Amino acid sequence: MVMSIMAFSVISLFGCGSNGSEALGDASYSSPIEQDSVQIINPSGVFTVDDVVRAGWKKSKQLSPETLPDAMSVWYGFYNQRDVEVRIYETHAAALGSGMGPADDATGRGKPAPFAVGGISATRMSYTTYAVVGNLILLCEIKIEDCQNLLDAIK
Repeated sequence: MVMSIMAFSVISLFGCGSNGSEALGDASYSSPIEQDSVQIINPSGVFTVDDVVRAGWKKSKQLSPETLPDAMSVWYGFYNQRDVEVRIYETHAAALGSGMGPADDATGRGKPAPFAVGGISATRMSYTTYAVVGNLILLCEIKIEDCQNLLDAIK
């Protein structure tokens, strides 16, 4: 009897159709918006790691981008005493198309996995949110407000 109730509960949870996550495809990220705390800023911008450094981020070390599809480079550093990982893509479209899935995984927003994919996140789940700034994805340690001035200063 207990197993029947548990099976019914599981079927009810997962069998009710779409939860709306399909609506989060590339089309909904084509303009500057905030979606579930993921900010999309300056979609026409193309930035380098030096632009992030000029905005006040302290570069610490370069990480391997090999597990991040289409990432050109990945950097670890600090902003306001918080960890911030910067993932650089060739274009804004590449950041959205190839970068958001791994960023969702690294911040725990994606499907559960034993380890997140790529960067320092593969060994330490310290990122809880991220933003897309032009061709960059910035993973922020605790909350987006900790990185907000940095996001606003990248030009």
